[in-house]
Amino acid sequence: MKLFKKIIVSIATIALFPSLATAQDFGVELKWNTQDIYQVLETMPKQKQAFKAFIDSGRVKDMFVTDSKIGEENTPLLRFVMEGDSEADIRAELAQLPLYQANLVKIGRVQAMGNKWLDTTPQDNHYGLTLTWKSGIEPMEIDRVLGIDLQRVIALNQVGTVSSSYIHTQALEGNVVRPVYLVSVLAKDAEQALEMSKQFEAIRLGYASVDVEHLGRKLDMTKL
Repeated sequence: MKLFKKIIVSIATIALFPSLATAQDFGVELKWNTQDIYQVLETMPKQKQAFKAFIDSGRVKDMFVTDSKIGEENTPLLRFVMEGDSEADIRAELAQLPLYQANLVKIGRVQAMGNKWLDTTPQDNHYGLTLTWKSGIEPMEIDRVLGIDLQRVIALNQVGTVSSSYIHTQALEGNVVRPVYLVSVLAKDAEQALEMSKQFEAIRLGYASVDVEHLGRKLDMTKL
């Protein structure tokens, strides 16, 4: 109950005073920009050392590993969540890292995720669910459904189904701003993750759409 009250206060602050929230979290998707595995391996020790500085400072909130290839070699690739003032800030910070300076990797996508409010670290297969409110839904009804779904997220986290969650904002009609949530769930495939999204009231009532994205295996950053 204390966690839920804390979340509600945070949501109210975000919804009523969005300009106060400067730094927020951004999901970063990387792509290899080379077929030379040996150059990657040669640069990786410097990359790990430089990236660990972001982890140690608390700017990196989540890390996931996905399977990828460089040439014919299987090579793990990171997806991560990082705190910054803007997408441009994130891109500028990452541009200083060795793999980026050597043009061996590029940023595929940067997605604003809001602020993290819930976390556990099971190292299984994760999928991201991004819920977006549809048009024509009354703000008070959104608030009612949001309260139900946030309690559901907490309950699913306690049983190990949801591993982390972020709160962001979405501008609706009439300059109304309401929170929107992004959750990481454990699922065997995208179909199961999509089916799991139907547990949320916003999806069940048809008030929100959902995007499903494979994240990979979550890393325990305390052991890095």
